Amino acid sequence: MLNLDEKILFALNNLNGKYRSLDAIIAWTVSDYLIPVCLCLALICVWLVGHNKTTRYSYQLGVFSALTAMAISSGIAQLLSGLIERPRPFVTHDLIVVFYKPTDFSFPANSVAACFAIAAVVSTFNKKLGLSMFVMGGILAFSRVYVGVHYPSDVLMGAIIGILSIIPVYILLKLTEPMPTCFIKVARILRLA
Repeated sequence: MLNLDEKILFALNNLNGKYRSLDAIIAWTVSDYLIPVCLCLALICVWLVGHNKTTRYSYQLGVFSALTAMAISSGIAQLLSGLIERPRPFVTHDLIVVFYKPTDFSFPANSVAACFAIAAVVSTFNKKLGLSMFVMGGILAFSRVYVGVHYPSDVLMGAIIGILSIIPVYILLKLTEPMPTCFIKVARILRLA
């Protein structure tokens, strides 16, 4: 008897090869790098924009926080992965894999955690951009299940870890407050902000 996690995995994985346009989109979006790099490039743009000094400082502090959240969520995901050691779905099931076969463990999805961490922080200071980042993270999560490299629960837990990573980020931000402000001031002196 299949559990819900496996049923969803098989339903999505069975779509492989049936819709060429969907397969082509998934081939682009499934990468560990495309969507996370796009989100990081968006952070670079956010770092440089702002119609006044206060807004720019707020955005730069937000970028600093988003990168910290990404690091925390990735660290937590790596720690859990090593503790749980859940094999990838293609290892335990006969699946169509249209992507390279990662050799690390499946649970939780680290790239999804990183994307949702960035999106969660950005949504606190720019709702529209944050929402678009959540959509991109959702596309990545769907793609990873579609190609059989993660179970749905892997990407769901990755998203939860990413979203919850804003809690320690804001605690750290309050505890280390002079440091982020000094970092931004130094970056401005060096014409990097």
